[in-house]
Amino acid sequence: MRTLPSARCRGFTLLEVLVALVLLSIGILGVSMSAALVSRMVGDGSRLTLAATIATARLEQLRAIPCASATSGTAITRGIEERWSVTAMGAAPSALEVELSVTYPLRTRLGTGPPRTQLFRGAIHCTDA
Repeated sequence: MRTLPSARCRGFTLLEVLVALVLLSIGILGVSMSAALVSRMVGDGSRLTLAATIATARLEQLRAIPCASATSGTAITRGIEERWSVTAMGAAPSALEVELSVTYPLRTRLGTGPPRTQLFRGAIHCTDA
């Protein structure tokens, strides 16, 4: 005949349940912190993409005008500051050297963080020379 297991052998003890809950809580906390970090990194990536797009648009604007009328300047577009300088390459310039910097703010848990500056350099071939 079979006997029923004693009460001591059935289920989990209170201590085992508490240890399992603590371990589960630590795991959930770690996942939530890494999710916040990933979210912040994606936001920084989108701001970097926007800064690169603004720099590309400025370079295309400089390329579209005659080389003689291309000048240095600054502008702020969608909260991103851009500065560009145009220098003739050679005595009778057949190209212009363009240096373009874009500065944009990073976001932190506490709000806006320190600004980051990206520098782009290139040359524009003069077709009007």
